[in-house]
Amino acid sequence: MNRPQMTRPLSELRGPVRALFSDVDGTMTTGDRIEASTYAALERLGEAGVPVVMVTGRPAGLGYAFMKMTPVLACVTENGGVTFVREGRKLTKIYGVPPASLPEWRRRMTDTALEVTNKIHGARLSSDSKYREVDLAIDWNEEVSLSKDDANTAVRMLTKAGFLASRSSVHINFGPPHFDKLSACMTVVRQVLGGDGNDLSPYCYVGDALNDAPMFNGFPTSVGVANIKQWWDELAFKPAYLTERPEGAGLRELIEHLMKHR
Repeated sequence: MNRPQMTRPLSELRGPVRALFSDVDGTMTTGDRIEASTYAALERLGEAGVPVVMVTGRPAGLGYAFMKMTPVLACVTENGGVTFVREGRKLTKIYGVPPASLPEWRRRMTDTALEVTNKIHGARLSSDSKYREVDLAIDWNEEVSLSKDDANTAVRMLTKAGFLASRSSVHINFGPPHFDKLSACMTVVRQVLGGDGNDLSPYCYVGDALNDAPMFNGFPTSVGVANIKQWWDELAFKPAYLTERPEGAGLRELIEHLMKHR
């Protein structure tokens, strides 16, 4: 993929798009919640024929709640570890690794997490790790405050131990090196949207953090909400377009734009 790095204002994005894939923390949320105006915008977009897929590093337990309480078509959780899709009234889970392998992966992740938290003062497992099925997360910027250097040290330790580790705006997610947000989204395109999983050009992705970089590289139509500028120099791949407003307001800005070009 490796697209040239050239970010343009959102006004230059031309539609239509077949579906919107959206990060949650810092993109769909403002602060710690999805505002009523953002929820209403998501409803309008879906009713206009553009389905929404949530894509998050948050745990499978929260993804199940999202699927029950929001109008989204599917929800990628744990950075691709567990994906929920609708099949009529039933929710189906797609795992990023064979379920039979999970106990051994969990043992290895727990042992390595202990090494990381023993070495880096103040680091600990995220409060939502108890609701995770495939990955785990080290809290660096949600309920604790680690420096970027400490967070990067944790990423290096986890990577050296054989895990795929990525830093979001709040957590360092790590798990088996067999999936990521992008591979899970490609699965949603194939199995839910009926498209070619290798061709993401008909779809749009929006995000705000370092762990969205593979998505910015994989989706030709990728958007960063304005608060992503705090990570700009660290991004391996930058979004194709940038909103003027941050967080939920930036997502609403994007939805308004997509509605005009549907």
